[in-house]
Amino acid sequence: VTDSLPTPVCRRGTPMSKEDLGELLDKDGRLVDEHALRKAVFMGGVDPSVRKQVWQFLFGLYPCSSTTRYINYASELSLVFSTLREREVLLLDYIMKYHEQISRWKTMLMLNAKPGASLLQQGLVARYQIEDSNNELRSPEDMLEDPISEYEMLEKNMMAGKMRSGKPDFNSLSKNFHAIDISSPEMQQKMDFMKIQAQVYVNRQKIDVKSLWSHIRVIDKDVPRTDRDLDYFKGAMNPTLTVLRNILITFSAFNSDIGYAQGMNDILAQFLVVFDSEVEAYWCFSNYMKKIQREFTEDGMVNKISLVALLLQEMDPALYEHLKANDLGDLLFCHRWLLLGFKREFKFMDSLRCFEILSSHHLELTSMEADKARRHELQKEFEHLRGVQRSTAPTDTDTEYTFELFMCIALLQKARSDLMECTDTAMVFSIINQLEINLDDILLKSAELFYFYCKKTVEDSFLLVDAPKPQGLKPNYKR
Repeated sequence: VTDSLPTPVCRRGTPMSKEDLGELLDKDGRLVDEHALRKAVFMGGVDPSVRKQVWQFLFGLYPCSSTTRYINYASELSLVFSTLREREVLLLDYIMKYHEQISRWKTMLMLNAKPGASLLQQGLVARYQIEDSNNELRSPEDMLEDPISEYEMLEKNMMAGKMRSGKPDFNSLSKNFHAIDISSPEMQQKMDFMKIQAQVYVNRQKIDVKSLWSHIRVIDKDVPRTDRDLDYFKGAMNPTLTVLRNILITFSAFNSDIGYAQGMNDILAQFLVVFDSEVEAYWCFSNYMKKIQREFTEDGMVNKISLVALLLQEMDPALYEHLKANDLGDLLFCHRWLLLGFKREFKFMDSLRCFEILSSHHLELTSMEADKARRHELQKEFEHLRGVQRSTAPTDTDTEYTFELFMCIALLQKARSDLMECTDTAMVFSIINQLEINLDDILLKSAELFYFYCKKTVEDSFLLVDAPKPQGLKPNYKR
């Protein structure tokens, strides 16, 4: 199908190595070719030895233009210049903001707790974090007896903003902090200024405690279930679970339009394993969630699954019609694939590769690669029809056909013969759950489908036009 297409993905590459990454960085550590990075990640994933560094770029922790060189940094309060690496300044800012965010929601929980409430009842710890499990977690329903008015909520937000938070425990919040020297008086002044900036940043945002409580209840059910087969999350009183909980609560508190939904813990777990550092995991997770937030709403996921159905109808109409005839055309069994980025379909290390490959966004219908494929086919059809031109700009629906949707189609086609025998949902789930999937094979098939779709959309656009008539006659446009 793809032999005649430009740069089709006909084989997978090797994981990006330290040497490969080094070729994309200049002497100051600046990423000079983001497209090449994303292409390399898509082609082979990333070697674990440099995964942390690559993900810093991939998930927006550091701008591609940021450097590791030393810069002069002046505090606007003291006008004292000192020297820091550019990314060290960014990391300090991240630590300060995250610390202030945690302090803020914890203060709000305490201010809204009943007199004499325990830490568990206040929501500051979860049942799995303490040995005494007899206490009941205070739930949002308790608050209905003495509802908090909007004025009281505003007043308590203001009170929380005025309460001083302690100093951050830099080394526990970021395992990369040890490389930064903050012992000089100039650095202490700089840290004080950063703290003021972080407090201003946090105080601009209001916390709805009632909504936060409802999220905490779900978070405290999901956290102990997160990847318990991994050593990183195993064991009673595992401190990693506290980190997981802190990040999820902080995100839901300061992103009330998104909040928390089941599945976010699975996504965050990947960031925590890779970075093994709370602050870096939080900000990368936050950046990622803000990009895909609609998918964690009911309407957003229904729309995503409907796009899989539309794409299947176009790429494999026979399979689609069979599923539809048996009331399976809604493809709800694809929900898990899309929500978790196929995490449950692979072993954990392969799921990390899949996650970074999908997050590279190298093959998307709005990407450079898709544009090259369409232009190539456009030129062929232009020559074939002796000068008739058609626009091949992707439609709104086209741009929503992300690479993960082509991956869904590839998985459905892998199970096609069995699916064509299915007549109910139970049979479909049985087949889906028993699928044995090789990540590289399914990525190759997905890329093949992607390029075929690019070719097909160009050909379809030319089918709307008859071949040119002799000179003097107008082309006959089909209605």
